[in-house]
Amino acid sequence: MIIKINEDYQIKIESHNNHTLLKFVRDDSGAIKLDKDNLPVMKQLGFYPSVRHALNAAIHFMIRDNNDVMELSQYLDELDHLEGQFKPVLERFKEGD
Repeated sequence: MIIKINEDYQIKIESHNNHTLLKFVRDDSGAIKLDKDNLPVMKQLGFYPSVRHALNAAIHFMIRDNNDVMELSQYLDELDHLEGQFKPVLERFKEGD
């Protein structure tokens, strides 16, 4: 099963609580790269024991992707902002789900 987070990130749920965080690879124009079979190219960002852990990791990757350098206070502000956006989803996934 695939859970789409946004236009760039998704979580692939496999057996035995293996949740893979994936990100679409984009070219310089911003279009999603396609492989030789015309399928979207995706990068594996990590493996997580739950949807909640994978979503938390995605939030941190989103911040990193949008900023090369930032102060700690800016990072924490952006983290609060994104966690606020995803709070209803995070609350639905309790630890271990």
